[in-house]
Amino acid sequence: MKPYTNFLKPLDLGFTTLKNRVVMGSMHTGLEEAEDDPYGRMAAFFRARAEGGVGLIVTGGIAPNWEGKVWPGAAKMTTRAEAAKYKPVTDAVHQAGGKIMMQILHSGRYAYSPLAVAPSSI
Repeated sequence: MKPYTNFLKPLDLGFTTLKNRVVMGSMHTGLEEAEDDPYGRMAAFFRARAEGGVGLIVTGGIAPNWEGKVWPGAAKMTTRAEAAKYKPVTDAVHQAGGKIMMQILHSGRYAYSPLAVAPSSI
């Protein structure tokens, strides 16, 4: 028996199908907060991974609110306008045949922000 015979086969998740079982785990690239064309740079970065064969890409952590940001300049997605800025990124991955999902990251007590909210002050 060959090991990993299903690794490059499609995976039906019920609501979507991945072209294979290759998953790129979440990592912070620094592109989310880049000052020069962050969304264009992210689109190119993630598109290249999808073109290389990754079936599912998980983005770096994006805060769900101001209090959840890792630091004051960190990425967040709390409005439709902020969500629309990521559309070129998702479109680029989809055009390359991949799927992408956002990691929602509330940093809690690990934040470097004066707005941080956590379950305790430890």
